[in-house]
Amino acid sequence: MKYFSLYIKGMFMGAADLVPGVSGGTIALITGIYQELIESINGISWSLIKNLPKKGIKETWKKANGSFLLSVFGGILTSILLLSRLLEWLFENEPISLWSFFFGLLIASIFYLIKRYLTLSPLNIVLLLLGGALSFWSTQLTGVQNDTSLPYLFLCGFIAISAMILPGLSGAYLLVILGVYQFILSQVRQLQETILNFDFEQFSALATVLGVFILGIIVGIKLFSKFLSWLLYRYPQKTIAILIGLMGGALHKVWPWQNSETVNGLEKTFAVLPQYFNGQSTELGKAFLFALIGFVLLFLLENRKGISKT
Repeated sequence: MKYFSLYIKGMFMGAADLVPGVSGGTIALITGIYQELIESINGISWSLIKNLPKKGIKETWKKANGSFLLSVFGGILTSILLLSRLLEWLFENEPISLWSFFFGLLIASIFYLIKRYLTLSPLNIVLLLLGGALSFWSTQLTGVQNDTSLPYLFLCGFIAISAMILPGLSGAYLLVILGVYQFILSQVRQLQETILNFDFEQFSALATVLGVFILGIIVGIKLFSKFLSWLLYRYPQKTIAILIGLMGGALHKVWPWQNSETVNGLEKTFAVLPQYFNGQSTELGKAFLFALIGFVLLFLLENRKGISKT
């Protein structure tokens, strides 16, 4: 049951990572697995692999916290493969309901995490505000022209995963900014179709592109998790304050009512009050209902054995 629960949390993380403006790191933080996730990733090293023949598979697997990582990343991968089409449909057909759900979830998360894990000292308040400012600034960046060369895709994977494991910084949104979000999604969809109707030449091309992107992810998550693990060990309160601030600074990107404008040839959205929304309907009733569902869901997801109170 424990590993099934971790698998479900991984699925929520994967779903969040697919949404521009939401971070899988946020889900990991509010479900109580964030610190263990960072430390487990950081614990995988070349020395661990090198000692495999000497220590044996069972001991190496245990030291690597393999069951934990397999459950979480299995859930993430399942979400990416199965939910990408569903989320695409929701973006197109039920955007206000979807964003209201995430907004309610994030609002509840911020209050919950501050109350449970943070002492509101003057320094921690400053760090909260700095985290919020950094997150807000990252969402104001404008996009670049599309580039799908392999070195650039490696860099995109490296940058995106570094953001995805930080609450409040959306890796998917950074991929939008970097100009490859739609391209990567389309490559994943094409790979699914190629596997069903196998075409070796097309499969090879898709596997090369996604393989380089995934390599960037692997390098990025390893290097960045080491840094985060060190911060959480040395400065737990200060690090948590910044992480919560990052979540707060991203709230405007998941606000249900967004108008759009074109900047440098790319569409950019900004939050508005319902009465100034340019869409067909504000759907206030549905927005309130799904925000409430997201708010309540936090208390079903949270794990009191997660981040230790410091």
